[in-house]
Amino acid sequence: MFSGQGLCCDGEYFYSSGSLTAVNLTGLAKFDLDMNCKKVKSGSIPKEFTEKYGSNHIGGIDCAGGYIYAPVEGDIDGKGYLYNFILLYDCETLEYTGRYYDLTSEYLTDGIPWCAVDRENSFLYTSMFDPVDVILQYDLATMELLQVIPLETQLHRIQGGSVYEGMLYLSYDCKDPGTRETVYRVNPATGEVVTQFIREVPNYDNEAEDLCVYPLPDGTLYHTLDYDKLICANVMHFK
Repeated sequence: MFSGQGLCCDGEYFYSSGSLTAVNLTGLAKFDLDMNCKKVKSGSIPKEFTEKYGSNHIGGIDCAGGYIYAPVEGDIDGKGYLYNFILLYDCETLEYTGRYYDLTSEYLTDGIPWCAVDRENSFLYTSMFDPVDVILQYDLATMELLQVIPLETQLHRIQGGSVYEGMLYLSYDCKDPGTRETVYRVNPATGEVVTQFIREVPNYDNEAEDLCVYPLPDGTLYHTLDYDKLICANVMHFK
């Protein structure tokens, strides 16, 4: 429950998020660069969100400036994930800071499955889950919507995102069993979409989740997460 949804890295630690919506459990975890678990935090979504908005899911996370940016979605009335927030957690303690941003809008009508931070330019990106025709760009400090970026190619089932050198990388989960998973690269300036690479998940039941693009001392750059929902979550590192 701590690692099946989101993954990010600040160069010193990896952070993960997890959700078991069937039993309303959510969590965050912290790992060193060798993936040794250092801290876990269960029940990460505060009551004010679970009770008022039915918030029960943390998706693909990112981190910047000592904070974890967590997309949290809620369904209080059975009409779908209509209540969408970014909650900020402290990287050191994994505790909720009391800071949040309401991103509920006409562009997010069925949840907020992921977010990605452009640390150099102070942007945050997100999108719908499926289909994905546009990427939303927000000011990181205020969460004011800055741009709605049309994509040249429609995407589907986007589970996570990460920014590296100005480019946005997205993790696609194929619904059909036995199909390889894709990491796309999106140019936020043009909406151009290209396939960065295709990867295999350990078995066909695994769901491709978040990804993190961060250069580490061992030469790896791409770090992907998949989850089989029964036994474990897997992190794969690519050079």
